[in-house]
Amino acid sequence: MDKQAFIKRAIDSNAFVSTNTYATAVNPKVWDTDLRAYQEKNIVYTNHTTMFDFRMPGRDYTVTIDAAPTAAAEVAETAAVTIQPLTNRQVTFTPTEYGSAMQTTRKELARAFFPVMENMVKKLGYALALKKDSLGVSTAQSGATTALVVNNVASTAIASSDTLSLSDFTKAVRVIKNYYYKPVKAFICNSQEEQVLNITQLQKANEFGTRDAIDKGLVGQLFGLKIYVTDSIPVASNKAKMLVQGQSQTGEEAVGYAIKRDAIIERDYDPFYRAESLIAHEEYDFKVLHPNAIVTVESYAA
Repeated sequence: MDKQAFIKRAIDSNAFVSTNTYATAVNPKVWDTDLRAYQEKNIVYTNHTTMFDFRMPGRDYTVTIDAAPTAAAEVAETAAVTIQPLTNRQVTFTPTEYGSAMQTTRKELARAFFPVMENMVKKLGYALALKKDSLGVSTAQSGATTALVVNNVASTAIASSDTLSLSDFTKAVRVIKNYYYKPVKAFICNSQEEQVLNITQLQKANEFGTRDAIDKGLVGQLFGLKIYVTDSIPVASNKAKMLVQGQSQTGEEAVGYAIKRDAIIERDYDPFYRAESLIAHEEYDFKVLHPNAIVTVESYAA
């Protein structure tokens, strides 16, 4: 038997090839990777939190939060240096599972003009991203120490003339600085974007000089405060609350994001109904780390 015939017999009999049942197990589809990629494209707010990795056994997780020390003091030549207390706080995260699912039929898979399963993965990725950012925003808004309203009117009396202006940003920045935090970013809804872009002092994102410096959702910068637009700022009764946030003096974000389990996608087929299902789910939690570093500014929003 020549060499080629020997190799052919080996392949014909018991070689490990891509059509084997075992091969489909060790070479799975990459839906999980695609799902996370589609989710990442749509996340804005979560990218600006302090992330805690809790991919380990356990239900609740407690973290130690940085607390700023007081300023140093003058010391006389023969006097002892005053010892100040090392103060910190603790915050407990309790991750919750969030998920979404979509279904199609085998008949539609055969008739469709586009890859239905891939399209469903994209939509599930967006659904997970929308939930995650919305939960992060609502956590920050409810945990903020300071709540301002445009033109100092009552929240119930907001009219179409009560739109965001330069003074609303400077006031929010002053409040955050008074608590000894560093103001760094603001988050607005799509309706408030037009109001902000009309502020003449705003340096628009397309004026930064390089596209490499532009983060997702970044629309401009005002006195060092980066402004992001996100779909996750809720609009109700023609009102919306802008978020202005700061960092601790050691760079810790105002909100923490604890990840328990990455987003995964699973497939199920029901032969009775000839239905293909995709189920996407993940586990995480948000908590406010520095409530004094968050200011909400409520304004008119169409």
